[in-house]
This record gives sequence, C-alpha cells and structure tokens, in this order.
Amino acid sequence: MRYFRFLLLLVAVSALAACSPVDEPRGGGATATTAPAVTPLLFGIGVHIEPVGPTAQTAGSPAASGGYNTTQAFERAVEDIQTVAGIVEAHDGRLTIQSQSPFSTTAVREGSTALADWEDAGHEIGLHFHEDAHLGKETASLPVERWCEVMREELGFLREAGVDTVAYWSGGNLYPDLLEAAECAGLSVNSDWKNPATQQTAPELAGTVPWRPSGGTDGTDVTAFATHDPDGPVVFLPEGAYDRTDYASGRREMTDEEYFAYLEASLLASLEAAEAGKVNVFHFTVHPGEFRGNASDPFGVLEQFLAGVVDPLVAEGKVEWATFSEMAAAFESWEDANPGTDPRAGTNVATGTPAATATPAAEGSVTPRPAQPGAGSAPRGSTALPGSVERDITYCSQGGVDLKMDLYRPEQPNGAAVMFIHGGGWTSGSKNGGSGSEMWPELLGRGYLVASIDYRLAPKHPFPAQMEDVTCAVLYLKRNAADLGIDPERIGAYGGSAGGHLASLLGTTGGHGYEGAITSLDAEVAAVVDLFGPTDLTVDFDGASERIITTVFGATDRDSKVLVQASPVHNVSADDPPFLIIHGELDELVPIAQGAALYEALVAPGVEAEFVPVKNANHGFTPTGGPISPTRVEITRMVADFFDKHLGS
Repeated sequence: MRYFRFLLLLVAVSALAACSPVDEPRGGGATATTAPAVTPLLFGIGVHIEPVGPTAQTAGSPAASGGYNTTQAFERAVEDIQTVAGIVEAHDGRLTIQSQSPFSTTAVREGSTALADWEDAGHEIGLHFHEDAHLGKETASLPVERWCEVMREELGFLREAGVDTVAYWSGGNLYPDLLEAAECAGLSVNSDWKNPATQQTAPELAGTVPWRPSGGTDGTDVTAFATHDPDGPVVFLPEGAYDRTDYASGRREMTDEEYFAYLEASLLASLEAAEAGKVNVFHFTVHPGEFRGNASDPFGVLEQFLAGVVDPLVAEGKVEWATFSEMAAAFESWEDANPGTDPRAGTNVATGTPAATATPAAEGSVTPRPAQPGAGSAPRGSTALPGSVERDITYCSQGGVDLKMDLYRPEQPNGAAVMFIHGGGWTSGSKNGGSGSEMWPELLGRGYLVASIDYRLAPKHPFPAQMEDVTCAVLYLKRNAADLGIDPERIGAYGGSAGGHLASLLGTTGGHGYEGAITSLDAEVAAVVDLFGPTDLTVDFDGASERIITTVFGATDRDSKVLVQASPVHNVSADDPPFLIIHGELDELVPIAQGAALYEALVAPGVEAEFVPVKNANHGFTPTGGPISPTRVEITRMVADFFDKHLGS
C-alpha cells in the first residue's frame, strides 16, 4: 500500500509539472490564470541514532566500552525506536531511521535483525555520519578517498545487519568536498545540515523546495551549498520553513509540549510557504530516548501531534507521508518533467518563501572580471586550480546574446587547448562546472589551456542554437590562437551528458552547417571525449524524451529530419577526429547503448575510437550497486592521456 500511495504521488507531481508552459523562460513563474496548484507537502520523520560510545573507526580508543556497544543500551534503543515506529505506522507513515556504528556494529555482533525488520516494514534505513566521531580531528585536511572509505565502511556495517538499500545520509559536515565523498560512497540524498561547531543551520538552507547543491562548505560560506547545480550528484532536502537557525539544537531548551507546539507552527508555516508547481517537503528528527516529559507515557506527545495535527492535514490532502528517499524521488520526477528549471528560482532562500520581488539579470549581462592568480572558484569537487583564470570573455554574440567563456591558463602551457561543454539537458547548466569539470586540475597540470563555455539554452533558444554557439567558440579559439599561446590545430573538446552530445556532434560535423552568421575558418577539433552523452536522438530513451525532443529540438516525431541532423551517429565520416567514449553500464537516463552506437558508427569507416564501459555506474558515473570501475580518478587520467596522445606537439 505504501508503494501504491507513493506511485500516485509521483504521477500527481509529474502531471502537475507537465502542465508548465514549454515556451516560458527558464525560472519564470506562471501567470495568475495558469498557476498550478500546490501538490501535497511531503511530510516525514527521521530518527538519528547518535554515536553513543566509540565508533568502529575509534574502537581501539581507551573509551572502547559503553554506549550502544553494551547490550543493555542497544536493546533499550531498539525498544524506543520500535515504539516510535509503531506509532508512526498506526498513522500510515514510515520513518527514515539513520544508523551508524556503534549501533550498527552492535546489531551485527548481537545478531539483531532490527534494522532489517524496520526496512522490511517499509521504513527507510539511512546513514547518520558525524565527521569527528568517524575521522578524528582535522577532518577537513583529509582526502576525499579517506572520507569515501569510512562512509563505505559504515554502509558495509548496515548491509551486514541485513539492510538492502541506503541512499540517504545526514550530518552537518564541515567539509568542502563532502558531496564528492558521498557520491563516491554511493549516497545521493542528504538533509539535516547544521554547523556542528555552532549547532546552527544557515537560513539559506531553510525552506520547502529541494535542490542539488553545487558544492560543499566549511561552515563560513554556504553560497555553493545553497546554489542549485542541475548536474549535482546529491539531492538536498531542506527541513521546512523554520523561523530560527537553531531549530534542531533548540529542542534541548524546550519541553516536549513546547517542541511539538513549535513543530506544529513550523509545519503550518511550511504549508503557507509551499511553492506551486514544485515539490515541497517538511520533516523533523527525533532521537531514541529523548522523550522525557511524561514518565508514564513518554511518547504520548508524538501520538497527540500526529492525531491532532498531521492526520487532519493528510485527510484534507494538504500533507502526504514520505520517507526521505521518496521525497528525493518525487523531486527527481519533477526534474525530469521540468528540464532546465532551477527549483530555487523565485524563492527567498533566507526564509524559504517565494520572493516578493525579483529582478532577473539580463541574459549574458555578466560583469567581466580580470585575470587573477589561481582559479579562485574551482569547479565542483575540486580544490583551487593551478594557474590563472580570465572570466566572462565574450566569444560571440548571437541572437542578441553575448556568449561568455572562462579561460583557465596553466602555469606551464603545452601549446594545446581543451574546450569544456557543460551538460544540463540542453536547458540548464553553466560554464562554472558540471560533470567533467572535476578534470580541470589534471588538464591544467598537464599544460592545457581550458576554455569553459556558456551557450544559449532551450527552450528559449531551441536547437541548433547550442551548436551554433559551440562552433563559434571553436572559431574564437582558432582566431585568437596566437594571443592565447595555443596551436589552432591542437584543440580538443569534451563534455558530459548534453555536453558530450554537443562535443560529439562538433567532432562528426566539424561545425559545418552550424556557423550561423560566422564565416571563414573551420571549427574542426583534433580530439573529442564523450562522457555519457546522447548520440542517436531518433531512438526513444529517458534523456531524449518526447518532451525534450519537442522543447529542445522542435521535433514532432522520431523521424524528424532535425533529430537525424542532431544525432552524431548519423553524421560520422572517415575523416572525423579520434574519439574517447566513456559511459556507465547502468545509465538509466542515457543508456550505454547510446555510447556503443557511436563507437560502432565511428570504427566502421576507420575512425580511431575507444569505448570504455564503467561498471556500477549510472548517469554521471553515479555509483549504483557498488564502487564504479574504472574509478573517477582513473577516468580523469584516461581523458588526460587521450588528449596527450592526440593533442601532443
């Protein structure tokens, strides 16, 4: 029944999203006459099982006893959680129970099936992760690989305890590369972020609408974390429209009755703040044994809250129960139906409410910044880049839009350049990063000039605008090769997803037919890397759905001429440059058959091509069912080695 209810929820979200007008500018709101209704607020309760006692990583410490390492404490916690689970189940809900060692390791040692039993009952099992408890002090100085290793170890304990699936983790970690570490470990949903040093949650992270953070934070600046990246590997679930920054830690100052009165007020405020046409969520977290107000009926306050507040809202259709991963799944369904839409657009992120007024910047009206030492704002998942950067260079003006590129200059140039084309379903994304940008440090270290470009986005600018812009960017690099210190015959191109498609189409057409108003000089490149990009749009798959081929390419059916022209597999010729195609075996958005089809089309006339399937990898090389192979580090080296081979002097 739980899955049937949630299926209906996904259908409702998809249907609502599909009603959005396709010709509306990205991030624009509906008019008063077409405004969609607000879907039910997704409501959930989490349980944090804190690391009472030493974790597995600190088991050898002098304090190696106590906490959940003792059978008595463990059994008491199980009893408390089971009581809460029973109350929630009686109200047709399910919990998201977040465990870590020593609780999970004790469950394994004791042969307890509690975690597996809760999962079988429909509750979600997640990971609760305290950085200091698991990694010791100075955690920010540790490499991503160490964070990933420990996260995977904790997930391994949960699986030993009988848990099948873990996608969610909680914990306010002050680690700039947190998202990369979580992605490496196979985690894709996060929430409950607060600064562990201050026990405060930044107001920018409050609200009701989920998003994909563009980067981590050390706690001093949450701008990247609060900014949506459509290619981000993690869905972040804000907790709701809370009006204080200590809404998690403030629980300690309140009686049980005061706390649940505050939750009621916050839930009602979240209903008021919920944004039409989007997925909206509200949740809170409890801990085993924290109810203390009534010794004879400690959990009665939860029962009263659900019966008196939540049940009536559910009956009215204003609230819908969901686990945290179900919330993320609903958001992903909304993303599929609204490609290119920023879920945070039009929202006052400091309060979580729709902004009363907003003046969007004119498209292309970015203030240029001078070159500066170091790349400063590095792409997602990387540290500061070597060399220098020149930002917001106008490389072309087309359709009334000034198109910008950022030039990352290496410290020791090798005379070659690589152009990065961002992904985002042809409707979103920017030159500031995205899948593939994590390779910039390696490319710069090997001496390549890296040019990252913006291009016009659909549906406002339908295809072939994107290819006209990509072609113009290559022509800019060739025309200015002497000033840039590069050889115009040693330019490569690469990108992920839609960026991989555009790079491949550039490689198979040489830009011919996409010059627009530009003439003279060819736009041929010397090498192409396609990372999980669509290659045959005449085939039906999720990454080229009916909605996408209509809104992006203006096609009426799969036989449309424009789809043939826009498909790299249908433009291959014997004089195409060398290709490296890397694709996840488990890619659900762009099936690996798309990469294989391009490879087969290339090698048939004798084009030099390599095809690398990535095991356990979904779209974006997101781990699915185990660590990916080759690893991200190995993939980056493959790409750099490929460019060395074909762009070398």
